[in-house]
Amino acid sequence: MGLKYFGTDGIRGKGFTELSADLAFHLGNALKEALNNNTIVIGLDTRSSSPMLAHMVASGALLAGLDVYFAGVISTPMIAHYSKLKNITGIMITASHNPFEDNGIKVFNKGYKSEESEELIIEDYIINNKLKVSDTYGTFRLTDDVEKEYFNLIDKLDLKESKLKLVYDSANGANYLIANKIISKYYPNSIQINNKPDGLNINLDAGSTHLNGIIEHIKSNKMDLGFAYDGDGDRVIMVGSDGTVYDGDFIILLTAKYLKKHKLLNNNGVVLTRMSNPGILKALRNNNINYELTEVGDKHVYAAMNKNNFILGGEASGHVIINHLLHSGDGLLASLYILKLLEEENISLEELAKEVELYPFKMVNIKNVNKDVLKEERVKLKLAELSKEFESSDIFYIRPSGTEPLIRVTISCEDENKLNKYMDEVVNFITERGKIL
Repeated sequence: MGLKYFGTDGIRGKGFTELSADLAFHLGNALKEALNNNTIVIGLDTRSSSPMLAHMVASGALLAGLDVYFAGVISTPMIAHYSKLKNITGIMITASHNPFEDNGIKVFNKGYKSEESEELIIEDYIINNKLKVSDTYGTFRLTDDVEKEYFNLIDKLDLKESKLKLVYDSANGANYLIANKIISKYYPNSIQINNKPDGLNINLDAGSTHLNGIIEHIKSNKMDLGFAYDGDGDRVIMVGSDGTVYDGDFIILLTAKYLKKHKLLNNNGVVLTRMSNPGILKALRNNNINYELTEVGDKHVYAAMNKNNFILGGEASGHVIINHLLHSGDGLLASLYILKLLEEENISLEELAKEVELYPFKMVNIKNVNKDVLKEERVKLKLAELSKEFESSDIFYIRPSGTEPLIRVTISCEDENKLNKYMDEVVNFITERGKIL
């Protein structure tokens, strides 16, 4: 039997409707049986539905006899870190980069995302209204220990106070508090934007998926560089002083070169995804750094890192895992690491970027189509035929989104005219074949 509620990144849906109080309560009530831990820590982002979901998860867990630590508004990587550190269950209420109407519940078992066997047990409680009532009710405590332990993690970077002028965009989301506390400490000339959440403005024209604001802020205020995070804080996109955008793959390239120089790049390799710009891959080869490409998704990246015993990997979307520091993607940690290497090398981001020549790259999200169209034999044959027009080092990648109702088409090659021609052909073909009547 397959999963009904859990997707590639926990449970997602509309807050208050698809993600109801009843669903959250039964999920919390199932955690004792599913994960066999006696304690959970709960964090949440700034969506209007997040407090309701967080407290209902807590209520179900308390009834099952679990002790609950309630951490309030913190980032997803902070929950993952604390859950692993303390060997407990972690719950994060967030829908990441999605708009405020959406929400989600991420489940961590001792720091790692829940497995299908565990999720099936949780879904059994949700679908069949199962109820576990303990003889002893659990305890509920507010905690700031999650933040304290995260500060201990950041201390390992040995950052020094800097005169760099930074802009950082917290997307009115989960990391707006912790990012301010840390960045303002080491970078007093920094400016934080989109840091006034009201429950409705998370990711609204802000953060890592909407960069116009931070680009304008950098240019108009003559700042050195900027970082844009997503709604739950596990991604980051970097912007240079001239407004140039540097994605997660670029951050991995710079970090890999630094780690290699300091003989810290385990097995001389990194993990990227099939969405990685061929120009980044060429730069890695030029620096004699090996790489493995996986399907999109942090679970695929982390699995490949484990298989190859690599300590660095991630995605173009800004999800970067620096595994010798933290086993989970963390936008704030990745940006601090870049700042650390810029200071130590006494070099600007623009100087570091000179060697990289990115290929023309385009991604189109096709909305209002049936994602199952990609399973049709005619569609598979057509896409396979078109893919033969591209080199093995190019990108020709079509996939259904795991978190949104759309199909993503990504193409990258040296010839921009060729890119545009085939992009139009693919998008028109899938749109016509996948019409929702």
